Amino acid sequence: MVFKWKKQIDDIARVISKKDVGGVFSKSVVISPNEKAVIIRNGVVKEIIDSGKLRVGGLLKPGNIGKDVDVALMDTSPKDLDWEHADLWTADNQKVGCGGILRFKMQDPKRFFQMLFAYTTPDKKGGRVLSVQDIYGRLESETISRVLEPEIKQVTMDNVYGNRDLQLKLENELEMQLKTTLSMWGLELLRYTVQWDLGDYVSVLDASNKYQTDEELKEMDTLAAEGDLERMGREDVAKVRGDIAPEAAMREHGRAEGIKDARHEAEISTIENEADAAEARQAIDTFKSWKDAKTDAKRAEMELDEDMTDRKHGRDMEYLKSVTETGGADVANTIVQGRELSGMSPEQLEALAKMKETEARAKEDKVQFMMDVEDRERADANRRMGLDADLMGAAKPMSSARSNMKKCSSCGAPIPADASFCGKCGAKV
Repeated sequence: MVFKWKKQIDDIARVISKKDVGGVFSKSVVISPNEKAVIIRNGVVKEIIDSGKLRVGGLLKPGNIGKDVDVALMDTSPKDLDWEHADLWTADNQKVGCGGILRFKMQDPKRFFQMLFAYTTPDKKGGRVLSVQDIYGRLESETISRVLEPEIKQVTMDNVYGNRDLQLKLENELEMQLKTTLSMWGLELLRYTVQWDLGDYVSVLDASNKYQTDEELKEMDTLAAEGDLERMGREDVAKVRGDIAPEAAMREHGRAEGIKDARHEAEISTIENEADAAEARQAIDTFKSWKDAKTDAKRAEMELDEDMTDRKHGRDMEYLKSVTETGGADVANTIVQGRELSGMSPEQLEALAKMKETEARAKEDKVQFMMDVEDRERADANRRMGLDADLMGAAKPMSSARSNMKKCSSCGAPIPADASFCGKCGAKV
C-alpha cells in the first residue's frame, strides 16, 4: 500500500514513523518528483533519497529502515506565500500596511531538516509537521517586523507617500534580510514583491483633491457668472451714457462758457487789484516816510532827555559826595532814601512801612529768643554747679562742710560758700 504523507496542501515537510504508514504485508512511501526523503539515525542525516519508492516495513517485506531510524519527507517544489503586515505606524501616527508574494524552494535539505526539528514540536506519535504558514510566522516575527517597523516609525506619512527612494530602500533591505534568513534555513528566495497600502491617507488625499477640484470648478462658475454680470453692467452703463449724452454735452458747453466768464472776470479783477496794489504801495511808502520822520524826532527827544538825566545824576553824585564828606554816610543814606521815597505812591509807602515793621518785630523776637536760651543755659549751668557742690560737700567731714556752706537769700537752700548762683532756684547770690 502506497502512503501519502501530506495531510494539508501547504505542508512542506513531515517526520513519519512506521506506525503511520498503512499496510500489513508491505509498507512503502512513494517519493514523487519535487520531493526528497531524508534518513535520520540518532539525529544525524545519513541518506537523502530523491525519488522512487521507499519501503518502510511489512510482514512480507520488512524494508530497509530500522527501528532507530526516522524518515523526514520534504517538498522541494517552489512555494508561493502571500505575506502582509498591516500594522505599521509612522512618526505622525498614520497607519501603513504592506504585503506581497514570497516564492521560495528548498535548497539545502540538511539545513532544512535542522529547521524542521528546531521550529516544530513532536506529536504523541513522535511525528513532526512543518507548513508554509509555519515558515511565514517565523519570517514575520523574526524578519519582516524587525526590518519594517523601526524604519517606518522614524518617518512621517508625507515622506512615505510618493517617496519611491524610501520605499526601494526598505524593499531592498527587507529582501536582503529575507534571503539571509531563508538561506540559514536551507531555503532559496526565488521571487519577492512588495505592495504598499497607505490606508485612509490615500482616501483622504483623493477626497481632498476631489474637494479642491470641486471648489475650483465652483470658483470658475462664480467667475463666469461675475463676468456675465460685469458684461451686462457695462452694456447698461453704455446704454445710460448713450441716453444722457446730449444732456451731458449741453452741460459741458454751459460749464465751458461759465469757465470763460469766470476767467474774464478774474482778468478784470486782476487789473483792478493791480491798480489798488499800486495805490496801496504808494500809501505804504508815504506812511513809512512819515513814520521814519516821527521815529527820528522821538529818538532826538529821547537823546535830549537822556542827556538831561545824566547831567542831573552827575549833580546828585557831586552833592552826595559833598554831603558824605561833611555829614557822614548816614546823612547821605538818609538823603538817598528820601529821594527814593519821594517817588513812591501812598500804597507803596504803606506796604514798605509794614515790611519794615515786620522786619523789626522779627529782629526783636530773635533777640528775645536768644536771651531766653542764654538764661536757661545759665540756670542749667548753675544748677549743675550746685549739685556738684552738694556732692563735694557730702564727701567732706561734717565740721568742714558746715563751715563752707551758706544759705540762698531767695529760697533758703544751702549752697557752697564760694557759689555765685543757687543750685535749686538759679538765683544769683
